[in-house]
Amino acid sequence: MQTNDLLNVTPDALVKAIVRRRETLASSLPKELERRSEENDRAYSLAKAADEEGKANEDQSNQIDENETFRRRTVSRLWSVRHAVEDTEEALAFWREMEAGSWGHLLEDAQRVEQGGASSYALRKKNEVEDV
Repeated sequence: MQTNDLLNVTPDALVKAIVRRRETLASSLPKELERRSEENDRAYSLAKAADEEGKANEDQSNQIDENETFRRRTVSRLWSVRHAVEDTEEALAFWREMEAGSWGHLLEDAQRVEQGGASSYALRKKNEVEDV
């Protein structure tokens, strides 16, 4: 896409593209969460079985360590997906609000400048001078 093409993209079109992308991501997360949960359950079972077997047989310590490492890794992956689900839900709520026309604080600076007011850069510089 050329620079001029980017300048022609409307905020509404951009928000709609963001919402579509977030919805696509959100639709894939439940399957990923299910896979990670199953993987975590399997890792937990392996670690538990190796631990019980290891108590009976001292030579199994290496297998116990490997299974415990696998279990920890799967827990980490599971939590990563859970956090991604939460983040995606929050982002979708935000962008859907923007899509509904609720631009709110995002356009305050633009509206102020459009009405002849100072830009955010000018305001920041003014505040820096006043603070000195």
